Amino acid sequence: MFEDIIIILMGTLFLVVLPIMSTIKYWNYKPYMKYILILIWVSYGVIFYEVFFPRESYYTNNLKKFSNIEFDENVKITNSYTSFLNIKGEYFSCATFEVSRENARLLTMVKKENNAVLPNSETICGKYINQIFNKNNLVTFKTVDEKNYKQWGFLENSNKVFIYQKYFGMTNK
Repeated sequence: MFEDIIIILMGTLFLVVLPIMSTIKYWNYKPYMKYILILIWVSYGVIFYEVFFPRESYYTNNLKKFSNIEFDENVKITNSYTSFLNIKGEYFSCATFEVSRENARLLTMVKKENNAVLPNSETICGKYINQIFNKNNLVTFKTVDEKNYKQWGFLENSNKVFIYQKYFGMTNK
């Protein structure tokens, strides 16, 4: 508990208090300093937006990376979700896709893995994925390393694909 409070206080200090204090102190310091401070605040805004509202390319790039399949531009995202980091540094993201017929043919060449299961349906990602993919003809694949759990899958004879990623951050799995 004490470590969590320290992390929150240090994060607040470095990400909020110091930039505000620097802006107040250096705003009238030199003429070009205003432009530098504005650039810093704009970059904070862009980073904030990208972290909390990722673009569609984030999900499609993860699909290509997880599956090792080069999909064409006709990948349509039907659902997507990215959670916020919690105090332990964990987050998860997921998306469901509809791919073109040519890409669906590429999926038929992929070998099936039997030991992967769908994500827990208590999370938002689990609800999205289990709603569509909880069927007998599901093909899933997963990889687990020190910090990540990555899963992707598709329905046989269909153009529906999903990805699911959980980043464990500073916690133990």
